[in-house]
Amino acid sequence: MGSKNKLRRFKENEAFANVFQPTRDELVSSNFNLKGNWRTAVFKNDNPLVLELGCGKGEYSVALAQKYLNKNFIGIDIKGARFWRGAKTAIEENINNVAFLRTQIELIDHAFAENEVDEIWITFPDPQIKYKRTKHRMTNAEFLKRYIKF
Repeated sequence: MGSKNKLRRFKENEAFANVFQPTRDELVSSNFNLKGNWRTAVFKNDNPLVLELGCGKGEYSVALAQKYLNKNFIGIDIKGARFWRGAKTAIEENINNVAFLRTQIELIDHAFAENEVDEIWITFPDPQIKYKRTKHRMTNAEFLKRYIKF
């Protein structure tokens, strides 16, 4: 993908109602107002909340949302130009039970309150093949400890 498309997608993401892109400071300083409020503020219901970590293009999050209308899905990835496709599809097809959060996985405990999340899906994790990158794997023991709180 060319840099022009990438910049256009970043700009378009800013206008999408289903895309949330808090800054690192906003999350870490506890100023992220959706923490603990995703169901009521974003989805306007009390359905179970499901996260897909490392959602890539968001196709899986969108497909799950289409299949399970009684659940709310949030695709999380740091690459906003990637999940642009899923966010755009959800808007075009009026799929209201899916949203996208652009943040680093290690910050999700700042984005969600304890016991707020019902399921976490890690469908296609980045393997981080080099041994020194082991700590960055989404299935690393340190990450798994964080997920349990949700």
